[in-house]
Amino acid sequence: MSEKSIAQKLYVKNARAIAVVNADEANRAMLGELPPAVAEGAPADLIVVFVNGRQEMEALLPAAQARLLPQGALWVAYKKGGAKREIHRDSIAAYAGSIGMEPVAIISLDADWSCLRLKQN
Repeated sequence: MSEKSIAQKLYVKNARAIAVVNADEANRAMLGELPPAVAEGAPADLIVVFVNGRQEMEALLPAAQARLLPQGALWVAYKKGGAKREIHRDSIAAYAGSIGMEPVAIISLDADWSCLRLKQN
């Protein structure tokens, strides 16, 4: 069985409008071939937000949530490292709950990055 591409893991085929937020060149390259992203600030039904810390997450997620189309998915990409890191699956899930979202899936992007999928409650 072949391994799924990142686009397949993110369910890109189901999205009509995609936004990638706070990604540097290496992050974008890691995502591979994606359809063209929407304009900055435009609504999207699939949004991938890269975060490196709690402050960054709290600054970026509400704006991304506001752009999210109904039934859309917001993916939060973060560095692996578990509870010893400032940002991890549980801290993202807790903050997501405080803004009316819930985690529904988690994937590995590569050896260093994970991605948590959030949906509106």
